[in-house]
Amino acid sequence: MYFKGEGKYEKRYYFIIVLVIFIPAMIVLSLIKDSHQNPSIKISNNEIVTSVPNCSEPTIKIDEIQNIKLLDNVEVGNKQVGYKEDKCYAGYFDTQFGTCFIYINPNIHSYIYFETKDDKCLINYENEEKTKVLYETINNK
Repeated sequence: MYFKGEGKYEKRYYFIIVLVIFIPAMIVLSLIKDSHQNPSIKISNNEIVTSVPNCSEPTIKIDEIQNIKLLDNVEVGNKQVGYKEDKCYAGYFDTQFGTCFIYINPNIHSYIYFETKDDKCLINYENEEKTKVLYETINNK
């Protein structure tokens, strides 16, 4: 037996089921898409801008950089706050220099260490050659 108005509730029921499945699926797909984006470093307007998927984009003013060094090996310890994946560490980590803001690919063994008035920083680029070019660019500004 079919009562008047049951079809309306069935449609609402299916609509709710679709929403409950569709919205979380879209969120998961968005996160997967973002996690496959590569971290990047850009220099513009006399600033170094770091970008990591699903994270904020901190900027470092080049004219505030002091005590800059190009290093071949750095000890990175525990993450305090940040992002740690196979190809990118970003955030505040314990290092041989104390707690530093780092933005590195741990598989690249060329690092730029510097200090600002607020932070100790450690960065590198996607390979050793580009890291050395970045170092020269920063050091000559």
